[in-house]
Amino acid sequence: MSGIARSLLVAAGLFVATVEVAAADPVVLRFAPLASPGQANYEEFYKPWADRVTGDSQGALTIELRGGNAIASNQNIYDRVMSDVVQMGFVLFNYVAGKFPFAEVGALPNLADTSEHGSDALWRLYQSGTLDSEFDQAKPLMLIALPQSIVHLTKPPKSLKDLTGERIVGPTQLTALAAQYMGAQPITLSSPEAYEAMNRGTADGTILSWNVYYSFKIGEVAHYHIDQPMGTAAGMIFMSRKRYDALPAAAKETLDRNSGQAASRAWGKWWDSDNNHNREAAKADPKQTVVTLDPETRAAWQKRLDGAIAEWAKSRPGVEKVIVQYRQLLAEAR
Repeated sequence: MSGIARSLLVAAGLFVATVEVAAADPVVLRFAPLASPGQANYEEFYKPWADRVTGDSQGALTIELRGGNAIASNQNIYDRVMSDVVQMGFVLFNYVAGKFPFAEVGALPNLADTSEHGSDALWRLYQSGTLDSEFDQAKPLMLIALPQSIVHLTKPPKSLKDLTGERIVGPTQLTALAAQYMGAQPITLSSPEAYEAMNRGTADGTILSWNVYYSFKIGEVAHYHIDQPMGTAAGMIFMSRKRYDALPAAAKETLDRNSGQAASRAWGKWWDSDNNHNREAAKADPKQTVVTLDPETRAAWQKRLDGAIAEWAKSRPGVEKVIVQYRQLLAEAR
């Protein structure tokens, strides 16, 4: 064998060895769930899911959790994922202005009875192709319609017929409209700011889900809770399509096995469980009053909230057809 041939064989061997080592190195995806270690959603859902995906990949993929808000926040997580600062994130659609107008259908009141059903139906809606133009950049791994928000007040209202005279923090466009159509004066603040507004006396209440009852310390300032669905928020765990498409086959297949409709439904079921746990804790607290509306009053509230939905839809031409489709998919999900 000539010296040149021997050199070529050695070079080829080195190349193969390098390829094999590279193939053995797992793809590392940093995931910012916007929750911190110690929080229920981090410990009970995000961490187990990340560990399960990593283990299922058999060395092809590692999901690296980046908890807290140091690397990303609600306001910038979409851009952080798109620019590959992190490769996965959790975002609520209302924080990405104008990008997901139809996907926000999962946030409407008077539709989904549970987060489990709403999330399942939202994934079915995505699968149908109705939302394709909204997801041209983002690849959802799971979709979520969070549990419905309710009214938390510092004191009982003058009447349960409406919320006339109450100053209510509505953190989203939808919940602000819901407050307005119930006769209240909506106050535009973020969810975490609701506590301070009620504590200072500049707000009489807020519209939030039971999920944040403890994390936002709602029970310290609000002691009267009207358990009527007032709208919520919808969102996703997602990657950029560009990053997802570039993954090796084994990594992509692992993600596909651990995402989608069943995973979305399981995510919603976790949120329902957490929501119900906090509701029951409030009911058991003698300092708290949790009110369930009688059928006649509930129907009157729902009629007013239908007006809020109609107002919300005005800024989303064509969404009425999406609402009809989402209702049908909810029936299938149930």
